[in-house]
Amino acid sequence: MADLAFRAHDSIDAVNENQWNHVVEHSTNGSVFHRYEWLKAVEDSLDYEPRHVTVEKKGNPVAVFPNFVTDIDLPSVSSLFENTPLSSVGDAATAMPSLEEAPLRRVISATPGYGGPAITTNEEEVLELLMESVDEICDGNVLNHVIKAKETEYMRYGKFLAKQGYQPKLTDCRFEIDLTYDWDDIEANMAKERRKAVRKGRESGTTVREVDLTTDELRETYRQYRANMTRVRGHVYPFEFFERLAEEIPDRTKIFAAEADGEDVGRYVYFLDDERDTLHYYFPAIGDESNFEHYPSERLHEHAIKWGKERGYNYYDFGSTGSTFKDGVFRYKEKYGGRPIPTLQWEKGQSPLLWGAYKLARSAYRKKAY
Repeated sequence: MADLAFRAHDSIDAVNENQWNHVVEHSTNGSVFHRYEWLKAVEDSLDYEPRHVTVEKKGNPVAVFPNFVTDIDLPSVSSLFENTPLSSVGDAATAMPSLEEAPLRRVISATPGYGGPAITTNEEEVLELLMESVDEICDGNVLNHVIKAKETEYMRYGKFLAKQGYQPKLTDCRFEIDLTYDWDDIEANMAKERRKAVRKGRESGTTVREVDLTTDELRETYRQYRANMTRVRGHVYPFEFFERLAEEIPDRTKIFAAEADGEDVGRYVYFLDDERDTLHYYFPAIGDESNFEHYPSERLHEHAIKWGKERGYNYYDFGSTGSTFKDGVFRYKEKYGGRPIPTLQWEKGQSPLLWGAYKLARSAYRKKAY
């Protein structure tokens, strides 16, 4: 290990773009979300603090590990335990007031998107160095470190991470359609009501076009996206993020628009993960519920699936959703016939007392919210 060393970087600008992407492209687990350009767009437009790590051999990177520091949104601790004496929850009770007194932060391996280590050689030695680096990048009031991985191949690190004190978390998943099948087989694998809706969408006369990444088109996409996310009470990313993605990865960003009677009735934003042969459906932008009568969702998904097949992609990813059969989004995506893929996450506390209090508060929150 003498010729290997890790380096922490407080900006992706501190790293050579070609060297970083070379590691991403030649590692087993690299994805579009690991790429320099994606991280650059995140760094330039979102209020996240970069804490990227590289492992170098004789000055050349052989592994990259993107990370960002983000805030943690906490529910009111007092409201969670309003009927429970803090004395009854053990030593962690003494730390509970601190959860609300100061903003807590986490370090997470790439967000939005997915991350985790991307390694090209000396896997065991590199992993050990990356774990050493975690203590360095998790300074200050960092509560925990989270590895959020897309590929199931990351299971190869399950026991290694457990040995390092990480705990698995499986509360989110994605649905994935195998694009190597013919469209007729993909459609036949959908639930009956989905097949019916897809057919009605074709009969409705709603068409789909590819959107140019001009400023005006981005603003219209964002207007509908913001309305969509406000309606479902989802997190809204700023317009600057969309702008930076269009600038940094125009060849990896696709927007499709559904049109009915000459009117725009919805758009979807996609990312092309050439490293993983995957077309990612990522941002929905159906601005008005009245547009549902034109079947924009069905038309957009069908068009994108066929588009991806024609261009040789192997997988169509429906995007992240909570792992619960009670959720409408989960059931909706499930009915397209995709295979559920767990979003692998591991987390490790960096402040023992606060971490215990946080887990207790989170457990109480889940009992109420889940």
